Amino acid sequence: QGLCGRLIFQVAAPIPSPPRARQRRHAARRTGARKGGGMADDGERETSTKGATVRVWGKQQEPEKSRLASAEKRYGLTWQELHAYKDRMLFPQLPTVMGVEELPKDISLCNTVFRGLDRCLTQMTLNENPNQPYARMQICKPHWLRFVKCVKRRDELIMRSVKGWERRYYTTLDDPSRTEYMDDIDTKMRYFLYAASHTNDGQRKSRLELNAQHCALRQASLLNPRQPIEESSSGSVQV
Repeated sequence: QGLCGRLIFQVAAPIPSPPRARQRRHAARRTGARKGGGMADDGERETSTKGATVRVWGKQQEPEKSRLASAEKRYGLTWQELHAYKDRMLFPQLPTVMGVEELPKDISLCNTVFRGLDRCLTQMTLNENPNQPYARMQICKPHWLRFVKCVKRRDELIMRSVKGWERRYYTTLDDPSRTEYMDDIDTKMRYFLYAASHTNDGQRKSRLELNAQHCALRQASLLNPRQPIEESSSGSVQV
């Protein structure tokens, strides 16, 4: 359906779960301990389930959840944010009657920075070091920051273009058609909010709420046609 999918939710690839804390193999023999049912050597670590404390060569490792939380705090972004880039790449929804060709040709669609981030995460996943399972959060962060900045600017320019086109289109409608048009925007906004309240995926929830916010901004723009579009694009509207 072209650039925006026209109210059809596009499902991006699922976000990978954080890697389990890798357990190092111990080279010491365990045959005697297994047969006798006695204690293993002091150097042998105790196995554990995911998220529990693991003892390696007599030293306690942090639980996996704690390690992930520490990595997120250290690098300034979350695992979910980093891997939700395909959801973030989705374009703002265009009005149903607006064609993609109406958008300015000079708007960057962020394909280059998207491919750079995707390539970094793919390579880091394929060549992951078991001792540094969260290294991608540091190495790919510069790609992620460029991508987020580009997408934010792209969406602002798209919404500015949408509101300019929509104002011109709205003036050509008669009163009943204007009412119907506003009701359509309101219906979509309510649908996005409803869908957001019924999903457990944090990143998907944010995307749906952003779609609802865009609908609210479009409504405000049509109700206040004398307000400069640049000002209405940056304003905050409660939904």
